[in-house]
Amino acid sequence: AALSPSTDSDKLLPQIRLLLEHLEYFLHTDIYLLTALWKFILAYIKEQHPAEGSQVILDEQLVAIIYRHLLPAASLVPNNPFLSDLMWSVLRQLGVYQRFLIYSCWETTYDNFLLKLVCAKTKSQTKQILKRVVSNAEKRDLIAHQSHFHICKLCHSNPIPCLETMLSDLLIGFNVNMIQPYVECTNRCPEMTADIMGYMISRTCSKPSGADRVFLSKSDATYAPWLQNMGEFAGRFFKKHPQTDLHGLLTIITKRINSETDSAPKEKGSPSQEYKGESLIRLILESLIEHMGGLLTVADMTAEQLICLAGGPRLRSESVSHGGKKEDNARKDKARVALLSALVDQGLVPVLWYSLSRQRHHFLSEEFSESHGGGGGLKLLSLLFDGNHQCFLHLTEFLSQACPRDKYAALMPPTQQVFSMFEPNLAFLAMRNGLPSYGRAMAQAAAAVKDGEATDAPTTIQEPESVLELERVVRMFLPKAFEDEGLSMPFYITFWRLSLQDIFTPTEGYDKADANIQNEIKAIEVAKKSMERDRDFNPHMREYKSLKKEVVRLQDFSVKLKEERLQQLVSHKQVMARLEQEKAGWFTKPSPHATAAFVADMICPRVLTSHADALFCCHFVRMLVKLKTPGFQLLDFYNSWTIMLTQCIRCCSEREAQIFGVFLRDMMSYVLHLRDDEERYNVETKDNPCFHRNYYEDPKASMVEWTQFGDIKKGHSKWEGRIYKALRAGLDSDDWMERRNTLLLLSQSYEAFPLVEKYAKPILNAIESMRDKEEYSDLKTLAASIAVKLRTQRDRWVEKAPEKAPDKQAEKAADDSGRNKSSGAKASDGKTSDGKTMDSSENGAAVPSESRDRDRDRDR
Repeated sequence: AALSPSTDSDKLLPQIRLLLEHLEYFLHTDIYLLTALWKFILAYIKEQHPAEGSQVILDEQLVAIIYRHLLPAASLVPNNPFLSDLMWSVLRQLGVYQRFLIYSCWETTYDNFLLKLVCAKTKSQTKQILKRVVSNAEKRDLIAHQSHFHICKLCHSNPIPCLETMLSDLLIGFNVNMIQPYVECTNRCPEMTADIMGYMISRTCSKPSGADRVFLSKSDATYAPWLQNMGEFAGRFFKKHPQTDLHGLLTIITKRINSETDSAPKEKGSPSQEYKGESLIRLILESLIEHMGGLLTVADMTAEQLICLAGGPRLRSESVSHGGKKEDNARKDKARVALLSALVDQGLVPVLWYSLSRQRHHFLSEEFSESHGGGGGLKLLSLLFDGNHQCFLHLTEFLSQACPRDKYAALMPPTQQVFSMFEPNLAFLAMRNGLPSYGRAMAQAAAAVKDGEATDAPTTIQEPESVLELERVVRMFLPKAFEDEGLSMPFYITFWRLSLQDIFTPTEGYDKADANIQNEIKAIEVAKKSMERDRDFNPHMREYKSLKKEVVRLQDFSVKLKEERLQQLVSHKQVMARLEQEKAGWFTKPSPHATAAFVADMICPRVLTSHADALFCCHFVRMLVKLKTPGFQLLDFYNSWTIMLTQCIRCCSEREAQIFGVFLRDMMSYVLHLRDDEERYNVETKDNPCFHRNYYEDPKASMVEWTQFGDIKKGHSKWEGRIYKALRAGLDSDDWMERRNTLLLLSQSYEAFPLVEKYAKPILNAIESMRDKEEYSDLKTLAASIAVKLRTQRDRWVEKAPEKAPDKQAEKAADDSGRNKSSGAKASDGKTSDGKTMDSSENGAAVPSESRDRDRDRDR
């Protein structure tokens, strides 16, 4: 009998389920009934949960109706966009975990009758389409150029088989250049298909490692290709579809990062477990931050890109992406907001920081070193440690760009908890973006003086509560006798609180970026005029409209870049004004102990954190000299850091070796600048206490010994000698890692070190020997490139050994010997130069025969 009309949905649902059990999959033959059932479920959900925006949790009976009857029936309906949108209007009301449960149950139904055939046909058609996908398809190729429409048609009814076929190519040896074309194929896919893709990526990330699924290749210490491909695809896909829910994927990633750390043995003496690399799923997170967050990364940055690190986010992105295809700012902002909302809504930021810190400590633990102490262990440790550190830097930088200071501070765990999770350099890095601006207090004091609230600028600025709390926590982690060494606590806090953007403005970088933008605008205008002169010109052409849109985007970007530059200049001016006011209280007891503490507790921990921090240390030292800071002595500072930091060369990772090379180049460049011209040196050092030869408690003492120009030259040679000894030990080492790190360091510092001839020559000879005799191909290639770079610096070498003057007596003896040889050669035929024959006397000298006959006649 037919179902009787009813106004009670709860009583009608059991009857509907019984009827659907009878119809099975043949429900797809009545499309009107199928759509009516989906509309009924949507109305039932809205009736039970009238609140808008709240996630619904359905009971098991309704979930069973959806995945056992309605979804399989929809899979048998060929290409119906209306039905697909109706299905998503129901599923979008559910939470992410219930949606993923329904998708997983839907996937199991493809093993049954009818659906198995549909699944096979969908996979076959998908393979045929993907074979024709290229990066730049021609319009006449209707399949390749319209591949996104064909994929969209298949995904309306059977998204799971279609997307599974696409992802299967990523899990094998796939051409990475085809990842972006694959993402473009999903351009026209409905929202339900994008959500199912998020489910399938999450499912792939949740699978454990196995014999045929490894995360890490331990033989050569590299990430598995499928993991790298999946990470890049996920980042590009979610950037293309920012409306897709990220909560499920981020939750799985956060749990998997700690998967092996939590299972590490706790008891001493227990067998250590082998690292399988499952926590390397963080590569997916890094890719999401890179693509959705807009943080483009470059493995080997040029000198210009390094300078632009001191600028704002727009300058940094422009320096990295110059020459490539620019993106729409609205789409970038939408993707960035989507990623930030997914991280903040679930409170994942503190959890991710904690997970990364646990993973970092695990890599440095004794258990890990015991289980991976064999051949290649250092290379594996360097890969894992650098990757973990890079993920932390990317996450922190993304949050600092996407959040204002107050919101960032709200995301932070308590200060003491941050310092208990990380080393001081990373703890300050995480805290820095949430602290109040350093120069703002100076601006507020100046405004108070201007408004008449104060008669003069205050000698001590009242710090906000967050900075006072930071100082209280820092005192807990520092030695109690820290201030007895000669440094003040405000100086320590100021050093760690400031960033590179506070103390240096890359004027050249902004000028060059603006010039590049103007050149691009001019080139586009030329292209537009060329199109306008065409006989068949149409102002509504797609190419012409895209050019106009690009001009508007570039002009808007140029205006925002100038605003960013102006804001940084204002902030820099405020920071320098406050530093000028507080500099007298930094070095409370000028002495070698204070300088050594400055290097050991401040420079050494921060310099290897990142490229920006290495540049900060260099510019901070120059700022101390520029401010004429009392108590800071430049010569003793160079003596200290060349002794302390060179010890790190042989025990650093690849990333740290490159960062140290950047620091070494900038620090030695300043010394070369000082020793280049004596007149300029005298002008810069005049009345500057940083160039005192000794320490003086009174910087204005009458009897002061100054650092002479010759002292800088002698110091330069001595400092290069210390660095040379450390590098030579690395070049002569038997360990592959030490040799590679030394070469990476030299690849960054060759423009400023080595430049003293007696040290540059041995280094060049050692590298050329490595180039000729090294058995490892990567070291051989790297040594060859560095040898070329070092040879180009020969003209800049200093303190060259004088060429030996030629010995006059030796030259005269050589000339006489040459003349005798010439005479002997001419007399070899027995005749003199005038044709007379020659004969040999008793002593071997040649005598003319005519003179000999005359002597014989006289004797007779």
